[in-house]
Amino acid sequence: MTNKIVYHELKGWLVSNSISQKRVGEVIGTTANVVNKKINGTGSDFKLSEARTLHDKLKVPMAYFFEIEVPLSERKETC
Repeated sequence: MTNKIVYHELKGWLVSNSISQKRVGEVIGTTANVVNKKINGTGSDFKLSEARTLHDKLKVPMAYFFEIEVPLSERKETC
């Protein structure tokens, strides 16, 4: 089983900017249900073209589509 990305930062940004998942779906040509699954990691990931469209039309920061969660066991200590 692969670990899916959960877009926590994107989800928070949408809420703080009063942008609904329905609106996101309209912008990228899909439904709010599909957007919800993408955001919560239960569906497919966002395509790069979708990320670009959301960045261009809704000003969503591109960094939110590239969240990386590194397991604690894999993190290096920095001094």
